[in-house]
Amino acid sequence: MGTVAATSGAYAADLPLKAPPVVVAWNWSGFYLGGNIGYGWGQNPITDINDGAFAPGVGYGSFDPEGFLGGFHAGANWQTGRVVVGLEGDLSFADVKGSSQVSAGSGLVSIVDRSSTVSRSGTIDLLGSGRARFGYLVTPNVLIYGTGGAAFSDSNRTLAFSDVDTFVPPFRGNGSRLVSSNTLPTWRIGWVAGLGVETRLLDSNWLARLEYLHYDLGNSGGTSGWQAGVAPSLQNTGDLTVDVVRTGLTYKFDPDQITVASSTAPLYYKAPATAPQPWTWTGFYLGGHAGYGTVADPFTSLTVLPTAVSLNGFDSHGFVGGFQAGANWQSGALVGGLEIDLSGAHINGSASPIIVRGGSLTESQTDTFDRIGSARARLGYLITPSLLLYGTAGLGWTRFTSEQDLVSTSATQASQINSNPAWLFGWVAGTGIEARLWNTNWLARLEYLHYDFGQGSSSEQFTAGIPTNVNTSGRRTADIVRTGLSYKFDWPGYSNGGASVMPVKAAAAVWSWSGFYLGAHAGYGFGSDPLTEPLNGGPLTFTFPNSEGYVAGFQAGANWQTSRAVGGLEIDLSGTGIKGTSTATIPNFLNWTGVDKVQMLSSARARLGYLVTPDILLYGTGGLGWTEIDRTLTVTLLPNQPFSIVTTPNWRFGWVAGVGGETRLWNTNWLARLEYLHYDFGSSNEGFSAVSSGSAPLSFNSTISHHQTADVVRAGFDYKLN
Repeated sequence: MGTVAATSGAYAADLPLKAPPVVVAWNWSGFYLGGNIGYGWGQNPITDINDGAFAPGVGYGSFDPEGFLGGFHAGANWQTGRVVVGLEGDLSFADVKGSSQVSAGSGLVSIVDRSSTVSRSGTIDLLGSGRARFGYLVTPNVLIYGTGGAAFSDSNRTLAFSDVDTFVPPFRGNGSRLVSSNTLPTWRIGWVAGLGVETRLLDSNWLARLEYLHYDLGNSGGTSGWQAGVAPSLQNTGDLTVDVVRTGLTYKFDPDQITVASSTAPLYYKAPATAPQPWTWTGFYLGGHAGYGTVADPFTSLTVLPTAVSLNGFDSHGFVGGFQAGANWQSGALVGGLEIDLSGAHINGSASPIIVRGGSLTESQTDTFDRIGSARARLGYLITPSLLLYGTAGLGWTRFTSEQDLVSTSATQASQINSNPAWLFGWVAGTGIEARLWNTNWLARLEYLHYDFGQGSSSEQFTAGIPTNVNTSGRRTADIVRTGLSYKFDWPGYSNGGASVMPVKAAAAVWSWSGFYLGAHAGYGFGSDPLTEPLNGGPLTFTFPNSEGYVAGFQAGANWQTSRAVGGLEIDLSGTGIKGTSTATIPNFLNWTGVDKVQMLSSARARLGYLVTPDILLYGTGGLGWTEIDRTLTVTLLPNQPFSIVTTPNWRFGWVAGVGGETRLWNTNWLARLEYLHYDFGSSNEGFSAVSSGSAPLSFNSTISHHQTADVVRAGFDYKLN
């Protein structure tokens, strides 16, 4: 860690089994790992006054889910005086659920009396977040803190309905029954904020916490429509929110230069009596930013009516603003680090309206991007001791809402509005410059970031083998220029003023695993998508394929070593060639071909390892994983007449866990690794429908889904900054 190394009791090739004799009082700095359990309750405000499957008046309302959750958290603290700051990631498995139901008689329909029931339910299965923490020590052993950052959720929504027809006298019969249920998973991105209290237990490294967190995961969109002034469907939504109270237990690993010795944790109001080291870029920082962005959505929607009419893509523009938090490690003229950021945005744009069908129908589209975030590595070079030029890259995400408006100018005066939010994942890369202001801890930056969120859906439909509806999509990208201001907190023993320093090389010290690292990896992966569904309502089912292929990408993280234990935080991003194909045929009728392609695998994980020798680390790892999976379905009427081609991207997240081994190469800062990772991205949509008529048995169609998974074996190299 550059200048840190001089004061570090870092354990090197001669790994001591005990702490060195230097005794430094216990403090809150260091890597930690723990578990939590709690209770959550939320609001899912969605209503539809007229569900299309029923007669008017039979819709469904909102419901408030609640239930238990539990999981783990990992992070790192930096203490300076009474202030404790840090970065934390957490992942909770949840059973937060609720439901609502509406029943009504629909009245006479021909010679039958129809009654209808519709129910809506939902379960939040997964809650995760990446957050900054800012705390104050009211006593040496009691910390109160606020926290905020990006939030993620995997939830399942189920819509079920039942229609029962009963013959009315004098007509006789057993009537009929229709039942249906469809479960749709949704992966959402939002924000989380909260506060908590944490206390050290019995002068040990065990910490107990109690915290409250509020999650806002955005809305589900809505639709509205009118036919000659009558509203057949009107859906309204609000933001899905969850409030969580939870308790947790954490173990904190001491940094190399600290041994647990005193029975009472002292507070440093200023640096210890030893001469402070000159100011460096090393330390935790927190700040805000504002800027301007452009988002491109290059799509084309072509409809032949029979005259070809198209709606083309467009760019959106607007302002962004938010916060960033991270940590730097300086080694000579190099500065590496990890950063998370979250921005609210008002980036929107509209396509020019088009008029179709002889002037009777107008169509337009509006795109809005209202949240953009990332988790990134930074690597920079000090062109002067106070001026840093850096590159940055990592994981990016956004919430994107597309609203389509259809307005009829005919006598019926029909119109329809569809608002469809989507949560998109991808990668981000950029460059920036950062300067220390007036020999203080304030840092000003100017940076450019480019986001790539992959391609949208595309489809092509044919009539008699000729394309009649063609929808294509290019890659959705965002380009943002922003300026920001950050405050850096000094680690104990550093000066918070005076001139910046740039040592030519690290002070002589024993090598340890502690520090920031950056590297690349390559390997091979296997995907499983166990989803079966009926073909055209028939007895034949289509099973989606298993897939396999290469993976390659980069990883970045930071380690903290305590004797033989090494804990850390890591992010990684991989492009892949994992894909598979399967087919099904209805003889003399049609052929279905399905292709699954995993475009991206990413994760944000904690690592905890044990040094079997000073140069060989065995570790376990786990955290949040996400992916982009493209599914293409091609239907061909036999013998060889195309019917439809549909490609649908799916952005999903879930959990990842694995094991690995890492070794130091030839007494250098180069590290080689071999690891296995298992990803679980939850289930695809699942549903069934059944119909009975009179005494006839039920006709039944069922779509069955199990967890979509990926297994990856990969090797990699890292370079660790001292």
